[in-house]
Amino acid sequence: MSIEERLTRMERMMILAFKKALNVADVAILLGISESRVRHMATAQEIPSYKQNGKLYFDKDEIENHLLSNRRPSLAEINSTATTRLAIQRLNK
Repeated sequence: MSIEERLTRMERMMILAFKKALNVADVAILLGISESRVRHMATAQEIPSYKQNGKLYFDKDEIENHLLSNRRPSLAEINSTATTRLAIQRLNK
């Protein structure tokens, strides 16, 4: 990737910080995937989208929430939950 391409990409990323409604190209940059993959994901309803006058649009907050929707707990959280459940089981005996 040339320096000019990198600068263009950085400029787009800075603009995205202030946009609420995103187009396919914006989402592709945000997610680091191709535009065709974004269209496929929207068609397959894998990501939330809106269609207006034949064009796809996306709510930036909804895309970010979707990305963070399948949270995996940390090992410390798993251990804490297990310890709590064991303590409750022992108290109920």
